Amino acid sequence: MQQDNNFLKKVYIKNLFPIMFSVLGGTINTLIDSIFVSRVIGESALAAINLSMPVYLILCTIGSVIVYGSSILSAAEAGRGNMNSAQAYYRISLTLCLIAGVVTTALGIVFCRPIASMLTNGGTLTDQVYEYCMVSFIGSISTLMIYIPTSYLHIDGKRSHISVMMGILVATDVILDIMLIAVFPFGLYGASAASVLSVTAACVYGFIQLERGYSNYRLGLKLPGIKELGKLLGYGSPAALGNLYDALKLIILNSIILISGGESAAAVWAAVNTLSELSMIIILGVPRAASPLVAAFKTSKENGAIRILMKLEMNAGIVLSSVFTFLITALSEPIREMFGLSSDMLFPCLCLGVSTVFFVIGSVWDTFMNSTGWIARSNIMSAARRLVLPAAAAIVIVSFGGYLWLFLPISAVLTLVVDLVVTAIPYLKKKKTERYVSRYLLLDDYLERTGKVLDFSIPPDMDRVCDASEQIKDFCADNDMSIKQTVKLGLAIEELLNVIIEKSPGINSVDLRAFAVDGSAGIRIRCAGVNYDPFNDNSSDEDFLLGINMIKKMADVTKHTYTFGMNIINIIFPFEDQKQSGRDKSEQR
Repeated sequence: MQQDNNFLKKVYIKNLFPIMFSVLGGTINTLIDSIFVSRVIGESALAAINLSMPVYLILCTIGSVIVYGSSILSAAEAGRGNMNSAQAYYRISLTLCLIAGVVTTALGIVFCRPIASMLTNGGTLTDQVYEYCMVSFIGSISTLMIYIPTSYLHIDGKRSHISVMMGILVATDVILDIMLIAVFPFGLYGASAASVLSVTAACVYGFIQLERGYSNYRLGLKLPGIKELGKLLGYGSPAALGNLYDALKLIILNSIILISGGESAAAVWAAVNTLSELSMIIILGVPRAASPLVAAFKTSKENGAIRILMKLEMNAGIVLSSVFTFLITALSEPIREMFGLSSDMLFPCLCLGVSTVFFVIGSVWDTFMNSTGWIARSNIMSAARRLVLPAAAAIVIVSFGGYLWLFLPISAVLTLVVDLVVTAIPYLKKKKTERYVSRYLLLDDYLERTGKVLDFSIPPDMDRVCDASEQIKDFCADNDMSIKQTVKLGLAIEELLNVIIEKSPGINSVDLRAFAVDGSAGIRIRCAGVNYDPFNDNSSDEDFLLGINMIKKMADVTKHTYTFGMNIINIIFPFEDQKQSGRDKSEQR
């Protein structure tokens, strides 16, 4: 019996495109504004939007440190079945985003003028940057809050609503850009207002959908304790620092290009950077589609499922980034015309595309490290990819009079070298110990190596279900279980899967885990389908649920949760016939 990728592949693909669309919400506004502004106002206004981007990225930094930290912790608690704790982190994120939004708006209004002057080095674009940034500061609350529904709709399994949110955002932004730039000449005030109002509309829709129907997350406010705040900031730091790194990188690169090439070169860089922001749909969307699942599987020590997800992410990232490279290179001339530029865009587009392929691999890797608790290493990897190497490569290339755009692929390749070094250190430290970790993912496979867990997949076919309950006997024998214990596990598998298959006829694969740790034995079942709790079914007749009722009487724990669009069922029986070692007892904790 082996675990296949049929179930997780379906779940991941269902997550992937809505999450990519959610990342699009953070980039599409810039792209739409840039196109309208460049065509209606001119290259100087386009350069001003690019120079204003650090302000937006700082706002993203604040929102992401709060929401991505809380969402990873919520996902981990959901993996344990602690839905009250999962909702508590949701309400903490609401509270902190509201507070941070009010404070950011107030400070931004007061300091907008000096900020604009700093971003332009006191140049001629200061007034235009001020206009764009002022409205961005006023709309801070919406910019921060939109992270919440996009993250928690994902965790709650309501993926389709994320796509609708982004549709609302894009349509509203286009309409408002036409009205506020082309019809009514509000200039950069209008462009920025269009972005803020479209984000607000999408945000309102997202919160409404979180409240509707079945939901693990309901509106409410909760101030965090010191311990909760520390954990939230820790897990949110890689995503937040990533946005901060992007802001600092942009400030450095903007200065280099503006000083060395003037406003014309800055306009070309604005177009390249806008396309770069568009590539974030792939670079950030691919790993974020899996990160809550990875966090949940890490909590339950399901390393096989984690490895399947990582392979799915890598394959999806390489394919999508290759398609992106081909498209922007082939369409470099239309892109140049779209932005109203006079300079050729082929070479810059090619360099950006090649770098995207390598950057998405690095992004999958450092996001994984964050989700599995290797936060310091994730921060190092993210800093190298998003700030240190791109800035250093650009400075060196300009200093030696080389082709500036080569800094993109060069820094991307060097990123993977840094990632290899960063992950090699803990691997080598633990290599000769009993609790050694895997080479690239730093996973602790102790339970698998000692035979304490068994992960496998089966199709929803009763003949295969009966075979699985028979084959589980080898696992029980290896863990010195009694005949009575073995019969309980086999009965639980047969009865539960029989009911699940009957109630969810559309599922194509079920993932199971058998475990014998912490003085107990049991099974965990994961499957898609409608939200169905077999332990709390009041709609079926007593004969249909006879086996389920028997299991409830025999088991210590019977728990059902519905999260990530999956039914998760845990059954734990007392381990009657074996004294577990202290080491084994610590594993399930």
